[in-house]
Amino acid sequence: MYICVLNLKNPKMKKILLLTFATLLSFSNVQAQLPDGSLAPAWALTDLNGTEHVLYDYLDNGYTVFIDFSAVWCGPCWSYHNSGALEDLYMNHGPAGMPNVNANTTDDVMVFFIEGDENTVANLGGVGGNTAGDWITGTPYPIICTDGTVNNDNVTGDYQIGYWPTVYQVCPDRIVTECGQSSNPYSLVNVCPPPASNDNDARTFDYAGETLTCEGDLVPEITIQNYGLIPLTSLSIEVSVNGSPVSTTPWSGNLTTYATDNITLPALTGLAANDAVTINATSPNGTIDADPSNNPTISFNVEMATQNTHQDVTVQINTDAYGSETTWDITDDASGAVVAVGGPYNNLSAAGITAQTPVTTTLSDLTCYTFTIYDSYGDGINSGYGAGSFTVIDANGTTLASGGTFTDEDGGAFKTGSSTVEVHDLISSLSIYPNPVKNTLTIEGIYTTVDIFDMFGKLVLSSEYTNNINVSSLANGIYTLNITTEKGIHNQKITISK
Repeated sequence: MYICVLNLKNPKMKKILLLTFATLLSFSNVQAQLPDGSLAPAWALTDLNGTEHVLYDYLDNGYTVFIDFSAVWCGPCWSYHNSGALEDLYMNHGPAGMPNVNANTTDDVMVFFIEGDENTVANLGGVGGNTAGDWITGTPYPIICTDGTVNNDNVTGDYQIGYWPTVYQVCPDRIVTECGQSSNPYSLVNVCPPPASNDNDARTFDYAGETLTCEGDLVPEITIQNYGLIPLTSLSIEVSVNGSPVSTTPWSGNLTTYATDNITLPALTGLAANDAVTINATSPNGTIDADPSNNPTISFNVEMATQNTHQDVTVQINTDAYGSETTWDITDDASGAVVAVGGPYNNLSAAGITAQTPVTTTLSDLTCYTFTIYDSYGDGINSGYGAGSFTVIDANGTTLASGGTFTDEDGGAFKTGSSTVEVHDLISSLSIYPNPVKNTLTIEGIYTTVDIFDMFGKLVLSSEYTNNINVSSLANGIYTLNITTEKGIHNQKITISK
């Protein structure tokens, strides 16, 4: 069983060739980016014969749907396509009356082939585009082309396809599982939960809303599903913090069987780090839930953004071999304004890492910010092609965000404060020279300690009060002094030049 991640349209050709071989050696370590247990994104697509197919219509009629996302140039995709596994699945278990489905079908499965890489119908027919062959002839189930002529490739993004082929199984309850290139996919149908059988049955899912707060407030949200046979028109949702009820929300609507709704709940305020929030949905249609096992109490712990950070923030990015994938920004949470950006960076000619020039930004006082780093390919900057990393530090040496191993994005949140900003009234009482300095730095004035940080926020030298500090052991570069006095902390940049 193999997976192909070769994309001839993608400028990351060398990386993908390497990843192809790594994948063949380590199939078990590869996972789809759309997590198992996700709700299947809805779509309506038209096949090569001009027939429109609506995913949710099949699901609502009780069919388990298998979707083969492939690319015409992908060898492993071609191998699985020609294995006959999905052909047998469709012909023996597909919808009664559909083209090419046997008369004695079990009538409980639907199969789709989606060419998700924007290749043309001609490519699907075996012509051009580095196609592996004729994908159309002999294929009994619907083929969907995403070249933009009839359908675009939005469905590929919606299903977060990270490699080819990706084969998904969607149960009638609209839950997605990546099932891989199974030789007997029909055996997987029995993992789908039983169909709805009670009149009043509400279902909830694992919490996927925000858990991080900058100033102690956040807005929780949950997703509910009607798992009952009759429309779900009302529900009671109680939110508690550390065991104490804080709100009860009466939800009303009109959800048919398996339909879902995302519900935004009243804002929580005054939260602290590690506060336990629980959400409990009860009383579907004003009665007792027939199956409470599928809507257990939802819970999560509050995460607090780093507080009282310095206004000067430095971003250091060490890119892997594919720096063009990496971008980042710092956003003002209140206004949504982007206040600093970086990337994309240059690619390396071989696997390795490159330390990009640090970017230092002076932010506003007492403001919440979010740093976000993005990888356009979805494999972070520590992906086996050079151990890339990112670090965000303030002028006090506090790490605000760091990492390198992630998928599409990572980052952290923080709030600047007044207690650690530069104390301007100390400037007149402290004299720091020479600057640039070669070997000995002189600090005249009354202070307690001085800490010296390099441009990456690493503490490289500390000293108790003294007039002269020996900095001869430090390399040339820009450093930040944090000088502690009885009135506060004075920050100053110096340059060491020998």
